[in-house]
Amino acid sequence: MQRKQRLRRGSNWHGYLFLVVPLMIYSVFFITPNVLALVNSLFKWDGISPVKEFVGLRNFSTMLADRVFKKAFWNTIKYCITLLIFQTLSGLILALLLQKSTRINNLFRTVYFMPVMMSSVTVGLIWSFIYDPNIGALNEFLRAVGLTKLTHSWLSEEQLVIYSIAFVHVWVGIGQSVVLFVAGLQSIPSDLYESAALDGATKWAQTWRITLPLLKPTTLVVLVLTTIGAFKSFDYVYIMTGGGATHSSEVLATLLYKEAYAYSDFGYSSALSAALLLIVTILTFVQMRVFSEKEDG
Repeated sequence: MQRKQRLRRGSNWHGYLFLVVPLMIYSVFFITPNVLALVNSLFKWDGISPVKEFVGLRNFSTMLADRVFKKAFWNTIKYCITLLIFQTLSGLILALLLQKSTRINNLFRTVYFMPVMMSSVTVGLIWSFIYDPNIGALNEFLRAVGLTKLTHSWLSEEQLVIYSIAFVHVWVGIGQSVVLFVAGLQSIPSDLYESAALDGATKWAQTWRITLPLLKPTTLVVLVLTTIGAFKSFDYVYIMTGGGATHSSEVLATLLYKEAYAYSDFGYSSALSAALLLIVTILTFVQMRVFSEKEDG
């Protein structure tokens, strides 16, 4: 008996060895950079000079008083809400339509997932041409169907530009949401639907009473990934508008980049990075708490 316990402990120890490399990679590429960013946020530093001036929390107080930061923050919130609503709902609806494993459904899943595999630079350039106010496909289509009044300068109008870019992100991210939701749907036992059908439950009742409640873990994963993706979003904004002349499409990620590499203020950029990490952590924690409370209920 004792020999078996020793052998079991030995096999467990060897299993832990497989965690060493992932932990090292995680420490080098995630923990260390975040710790360094937090440390650098307490200094005034141009990123090149070996001399750093300790300023304490001055970078954070400057950030809270900065008009551009406030604009970038609210633009990021708008961007995130747009993604959470349209990407999540569209992904769920399409997953419900494509959950059966048939040839045509598999084809459509592949088609919807293709934008995920495309380069963000390519996507940004393509949609910049589509949004062009003069020769863009979107305005040309609206004119062709008699909806000329709905044409816009999609990437120039201050109230519209952040949503225009967000919908590009939605178009790209729907495929990921579809794949995750389909996996969640296929994990639900078919016996539950058969029992519900025998009891006279309609398709809508089955969806409301069985599908949606059992999809909560998958929905949480989709919401968390979408939130993180929204707050990390940099490429589409930077490629399509660069943040805008009046910061009309500036988001936290583009502002962070500009402060570091355009204005050589790595201390302030590090403070923005720390704030971004804190915001994403809080939002993720809130989402997990909300879903856990619903699960308990």
